[in-house]
Amino acid sequence: MMDEFKREFQLKNFGFGGVSDRSFVIPQARWCFQPVTWILYRFAAAIYLTVWWIVILIYWGEPPYYKQADTKAKWFIYVSNWSYLCLGIYFWTSAIGTLVYHKNTKFKVSSTITAGEGLELSPIDAKDQITNGYDNHGHQIYAEPQENNSHEDVEKQDSTTGMTENTSSNKSLSWNFKVTWLFQNISFTAAFFVTLLFWILDFDPETGTVTVFNLHIHGINLLFVLVDQFLIGSPYRILHFIHPSLMALVYFIFTAIYYAAGGLNEYAPDEVNGNTYLYKGSLDWGRETITTAVVMVGVVFVAAPLLHLVLYGFYRIRRTLERFESCRMSRH
Repeated sequence: MMDEFKREFQLKNFGFGGVSDRSFVIPQARWCFQPVTWILYRFAAAIYLTVWWIVILIYWGEPPYYKQADTKAKWFIYVSNWSYLCLGIYFWTSAIGTLVYHKNTKFKVSSTITAGEGLELSPIDAKDQITNGYDNHGHQIYAEPQENNSHEDVEKQDSTTGMTENTSSNKSLSWNFKVTWLFQNISFTAAFFVTLLFWILDFDPETGTVTVFNLHIHGINLLFVLVDQFLIGSPYRILHFIHPSLMALVYFIFTAIYYAAGGLNEYAPDEVNGNTYLYKGSLDWGRETITTAVVMVGVVFVAAPLLHLVLYGFYRIRRTLERFESCRMSRH
């Protein structure tokens, strides 16, 4: 494990190489009726988040669920809403990419069988090889044709999930899955950040009200992240902390430009705090410039990398559980 940890700090791991598309289209755990159930899950999550985004935007800035806003367009000035949008983009790019991948590779799925009856595959040409694994409970198995690998084109296959990791120098991850991976890194870390920020620093239990709307932006989003983190088969890299850090930097630059252009929050002027703040005491380029700059440095260079490292820890737990299951299955 220590060797794997050390390899995480190789410069090449700033990029998206060394991974095949299959890592993004097959779950870590075994699912029945693959790949249909996995595709349905991805689309269900994407649609759910989109529907709630529309509902939240309709009610945002309208009493009694929110304070009165002068315009709904200012929904986009808050980092929590950026985070929610990024999470939606992640699920949509993943869902569409997974569907297209399985459609193009034409996975062959067998009919359901009961445990102990043996594995039954749909007809496959003799030259085809089973490369994508099977359900260890005897429910389902699926396969994909694969040509023989040459020495220059080698894929490392996971023995329990059938996922493959591309170690070839002349192959690269498809651009759409690079986008998925990018938004995975951004949205997962951002969901942790905005949820902690809201419940620890922003929400006042004496005056605030928990609604289904702020719970979705600052709670359900994190639930989606935690569930997905233990279901997906895609890897997590420590050096990809640069993605959430860059997103945080872009957000702070946006807020500075927004203030410089005369942008204010959505409320009427406050005699004490004015209306230049976006987050009281932490993001106010008008009244607390130094504090805001310090917060920016702390978020970009400390908070974002640390939260990304926490998610990497969850990834290592997921991999450990997978190996434990592999050992357990090998004894049967």
